[in-house]
Amino acid sequence: MDKLLNQVKNVFNTAPFAVCAFDASGTVMYINPVFESNIASSELPFVGKSLYALIHKFLVDERLEKQLKRLIETDKPFSLIVETLSSPRVKAQGFINIIGYKLDAVYLLIGDYVSGGLAREGRYKQIIEGAPDAIIILSHGQITFCNPAFTTILDLPVHEIIGKELFDLIDEKGRKDLFLLKENFAKTFFARINVNTRSGQKILEGNFHFIEERPGTSIALLRDVTEKVALEQRLLRQNQDLAAVNLISKTLSSSIDLKEVLQNTLSQVLQIMNIEVGWIYLLNEKKQKLKCAYSYGIPEEVAQSIRELDIGEGIAGRVAQKGEPIIIVNAQEDHRVSSLVFKKQGIQSFASIPLYSRTRLIGVMNIGSFGQRIISPDDERLLITIGVHMGTVMENIILFQEIADTSKELNDALNLIRQRNEELRTLVSTVSHDLKNPIIAINGFCERFMRSARTKLSDKEQEYMRAIQESGNHMERFVSNLLTLSAVENLRLKKEEFPVAKLIDDISVEMASQLDEKRGTIIIDVALPRIKADRIRLIQVFSNLISNSIKYADPDRDLTIRIGYQQEPTTHVFYVKDNGMGISEEHLENVFDIFFRTYEEHAEGTGIGLSIVKKAVNVMGGDIWVRSELNKGSVFYFSIPIE
Repeated sequence: MDKLLNQVKNVFNTAPFAVCAFDASGTVMYINPVFESNIASSELPFVGKSLYALIHKFLVDERLEKQLKRLIETDKPFSLIVETLSSPRVKAQGFINIIGYKLDAVYLLIGDYVSGGLAREGRYKQIIEGAPDAIIILSHGQITFCNPAFTTILDLPVHEIIGKELFDLIDEKGRKDLFLLKENFAKTFFARINVNTRSGQKILEGNFHFIEERPGTSIALLRDVTEKVALEQRLLRQNQDLAAVNLISKTLSSSIDLKEVLQNTLSQVLQIMNIEVGWIYLLNEKKQKLKCAYSYGIPEEVAQSIRELDIGEGIAGRVAQKGEPIIIVNAQEDHRVSSLVFKKQGIQSFASIPLYSRTRLIGVMNIGSFGQRIISPDDERLLITIGVHMGTVMENIILFQEIADTSKELNDALNLIRQRNEELRTLVSTVSHDLKNPIIAINGFCERFMRSARTKLSDKEQEYMRAIQESGNHMERFVSNLLTLSAVENLRLKKEEFPVAKLIDDISVEMASQLDEKRGTIIIDVALPRIKADRIRLIQVFSNLISNSIKYADPDRDLTIRIGYQQEPTTHVFYVKDNGMGISEEHLENVFDIFFRTYEEHAEGTGIGLSIVKKAVNVMGGDIWVRSELNKGSVFYFSIPIE
């Protein structure tokens, strides 16, 4: 026997796996260095001890003892995978493949890691201990091993967890879901459980795997999904609230009859909130009173007792006074509820919500339940949102009714305004026509008089005559612009097809002298299209925009005017860009107003040119806008429909 044992030592002393030799009585005769190095030093030596006793001490697994006895009785070798994670006295923690067989008169156990050898034990253990998810091993539901992630979740030291029943840590529903853990074997299953921890309840989810060769043993890989579930619940609640608000909005928009809207909306609110009774007050701003406009589920005698409230009276009166909701858990005990008639009805949970429009308080909505229906903060937020929707629509209905009562007066007033506008347009056109010829005559006679009598006039008299000429010319331009503005609106729209580039060339020739005076050039940024539009009005638009750029050119630099184009799906968009004086931001909103001028001292003008441009663009069905920066220049954009 000694010779055989020496041979075993010679063979297995340097082996990279664990080896244990024992005799037929189960007494340990030899362990190699790898085996010894993976056992806690306080538990050594092994030689001379009963292997059966050591198995019970080191492994939570009864199968190995049965296999050993079977090996000794039958000499039949075996292979068995055991886990040592639940065995703190074994340094090599993981899953070990144990092979048992007989060598002459000696029995041998050889242990090697399933993952590839005991030499890799450190890496394997590090992966388990450093895993972000919880890993636990259970024996019929009792925790025999857990990694640091699980201790962190429970906020408990490991010694207070090992040996505990998992069922003691979870709620009733979780115990029902995990009843399979009491079985010897079950298929892998998924579960989500609520776990009680020192910092409150947490939600874990994951898979539970059973080890076939080890009855009752299961491994769970669990992840903390508390925040994820909370987010899911918030999203679910938000979706439910959104659906509720959409339903309320449809109900509110289903009619313009105030009583019908109140009735249908309150019914929907009670159904959504699962509450039995409700009533709505409307505010009389002049009398500063709340009047019950509609109620549901309240006996008539109770409705009469709360028919009208002063601001500050009762719960609804306080809500109207402060503009903030009031939530009452138990109306029978809350000191704020003073109405005995109200308390006799047995209402307990109660909410009073202000109904606000965009500008003012419209009323108050009260809802109540006969049971302990907890109105949560989420419920309160939903009710406030519904209250805003109700207030806005109710204000519109009230305003519509007020407008309907005075519609005849408004129609009469509108007709009168239309008549006055038409008379004003006729007057402007008539006066402009009547003024134009005399002004032309005055300007002509002034010019002839200056040519024939200039030498006979003193310097002072010549200055007077030049002032008359300048005023006459200004008046002629003013009257011409007024006539143009009137014509832009009143002349019939006439569409024709033409190339825009040719139109710009013609305008450039007409304005050549003005451009030369300001050292100006016109540059076409991109090829201009051939379009179908009102040619006369488009000439007015480009002429006035180019003239405006020339008029307000920066005196310190050469003038550059760029004309560009881009096609949108339904419109042509043109722009006229210059490097002139620019427009300050405060004046941008007014540049298209008639008679408005930005730089009155810089250049002559009537303040009508850009009004003509806007009117012409609008008549053609388009729009115009401007972007500008002071001392850098302006860009005028305008659009006209393709068709």
